[in-house]
Amino acid sequence: MLLGIHILACNEEEVLGRCLSSVQGLADEMVVTDTGSIDRTVDIAAAFGARVVRAAWEDDFAAARNAGLEASRTIWVLALDADEWLDTGMDRSGLRSLLRGAAGDAFSVNIANRYGRQEGEIMRHDAVRLFRTDCGLRYAGLIHEQLVRPGEVQHAVDGPSSGLLLQHDGYLPEIMTRKAKAERNLRLIGKALQQEPDHPFHLYNKGVTLCQLNKPKDAAAAFALASLFAPADAPYRAMLLRDRAKALLALGDADAASALLYREVDRYADHPDIQLVYGDSLMAQRRVLDARGAYEAALAAGEAARGTVSEAGAGTYRARCGLAAAEAALGRGEHALRLYAAAASEAPRYSPALAGWAEQLQAAGERDEAIAAALASCLGEAAPGDAALLARVLGGIGGHAAALPFWREAGPLAPEDTRAYAACLAGAGDAGAARALLLAALGAREETEPAIAPMELQRETAVGYCVDAALYGWDSGQPMGGALRERLAAENKELLQLFAAVERYAAPFAALRAVRTEGMNTTLPGWVSFLEFLSQRSLELGLIRLAGRLSQAAPALEDRHAALLYAHGYAQAAAGRLLRAMEKRPLRAEESFAFGELLMLKGLYSEALGMFEEAAAEEEIRTRAQLGAAFCSLAVAREALLPWAGSATASYGGGWPLADLEQLQLAMMQTEATGWRTPWTAAQRRRMNVGE
Repeated sequence: MLLGIHILACNEEEVLGRCLSSVQGLADEMVVTDTGSIDRTVDIAAAFGARVVRAAWEDDFAAARNAGLEASRTIWVLALDADEWLDTGMDRSGLRSLLRGAAGDAFSVNIANRYGRQEGEIMRHDAVRLFRTDCGLRYAGLIHEQLVRPGEVQHAVDGPSSGLLLQHDGYLPEIMTRKAKAERNLRLIGKALQQEPDHPFHLYNKGVTLCQLNKPKDAAAAFALASLFAPADAPYRAMLLRDRAKALLALGDADAASALLYREVDRYADHPDIQLVYGDSLMAQRRVLDARGAYEAALAAGEAARGTVSEAGAGTYRARCGLAAAEAALGRGEHALRLYAAAASEAPRYSPALAGWAEQLQAAGERDEAIAAALASCLGEAAPGDAALLARVLGGIGGHAAALPFWREAGPLAPEDTRAYAACLAGAGDAGAARALLLAALGAREETEPAIAPMELQRETAVGYCVDAALYGWDSGQPMGGALRERLAAENKELLQLFAAVERYAAPFAALRAVRTEGMNTTLPGWVSFLEFLSQRSLELGLIRLAGRLSQAAPALEDRHAALLYAHGYAQAAAGRLLRAMEKRPLRAEESFAFGELLMLKGLYSEALGMFEEAAAEEEIRTRAQLGAAFCSLAVAREALLPWAGSATASYGGGWPLADLEQLQLAMMQTEATGWRTPWTAAQRRRMNVGE
């Protein structure tokens, strides 16, 4: 017999049928090596006509795979995992002819590893999975096993591409968590390191596993050790560098990440992933012009070379989005818009491309309805999840009313989407409906007809729903109510006590009232910080009047409310409070900075310069204030030279002051790119002219 399909499985009843279905009719036999299933795995294998080989699990993936190979009755084997499947779009007609005429003993397949549900959340790599069984090829390695040739010194097997594509979803976070895969892998890697201390491949895989466990500090340490021992020509070295840099970025150490990659980018000029992460590290350092060059290098590299592990879109739409973000940071909105649009055309459902495109369209003055139409046109034929995707993007730029039809069209929503739907309802002026939606999701509804069915929520998510529901209720004039109190009590009794105190002493659901301070229990632990949290969350949700009422319940909080308003985009409302504060007392550093930025936005650079210089006295905000002062100084110099530009002639040194104006403009652009300004989102920028 020519070809056998060999599948390693243990308790894989949920996915084994999908795997076997994808290869039916392709092979002469199917062999499932079972390492101790207690579910229906063996029955499913038998139902598909597969031969089941029993192998005791000995904490050794290579031994389990080799047990299946010993039972092979075919010349060639295609090795799969149960959570993989042959891509349905593949042309299989020439596979058997390829094998019959093969001069070598092995072929590689391309594997698309999905690590998230959104478009682009895929890592691709090549692996030798199709090979002859009569040449002594066997697997080695407790985990992340490699196919090797026999001999005293084992050599990894390589081979040309077979043209086959495997899909794999075993790295999805919910599957990794449910099956505790990362914990198991870390244990096996520990055993492998006991057998081969300081082996760089094991250390690299340890770092990857620690990243999966959300332990970037430990991962960075493992990657650093692997880097010490990895040979310069190790096939995984580029991935090691990329993942080490990503771990450093996750730790907030952009300086170390960029320094690491700076030494390597020339060597790996054809690796788009290296160039992409280098660009990301430079952006984190605010070296925008250098980052632009790195993203352009990623685009020049294009698709990753065969044999490397590469993130989908590293040399195309991901790099284009990075370049667009750099152009936007440099104030080149038209360039950013074109780049985001191009990225969206390459990957129509890649969220960052759509979000960036929508933001730039909004900045260019497009109406929400036109933006929605452009996004929908880019998506083309409707697919599951499109309505929720469009709603998220439109809601993200503050287009709440435009997002609502898409939310209503979307199917069953994920918990985070339900919360975003509620925010759009409130943003469109219906806080009461937002409250009802969240109460229904909590199973604490007060209406006869629920907006949606109750959800199974993690505790932290449920508490977030309770907080938002209470705020929406207060904004629409409703106290918390018994059902919401009961649900919050079940999740967090201490939090319920604080909510009860706020309702008792601040009456935030009463729009018109005198400030209620008499009898206020300001000694309640966490009272002021809790009020500040509620006020900040209210501003995040666009409930500006509620935030103002909450701030009145604590004088210290009301005194800081202008800065909080400004941080959330309410520039006009903050300006009014700051002007009133200036009549009573000197402004604090953060207030001086905000007022300076407001003056700068109006083109009053000289006046803004003075405010930034005052703000620079405070160490916490000094760097940003000094950059603001530098920007205004450059702008003042530019304004002084502009009247001379129209009369520039050769008598002024060959065109003075045009050259100086050009240098000043470049310096302003570079200063702007350092990110010293208040980082408002697209939704927050819509609030600039909203008053209290």
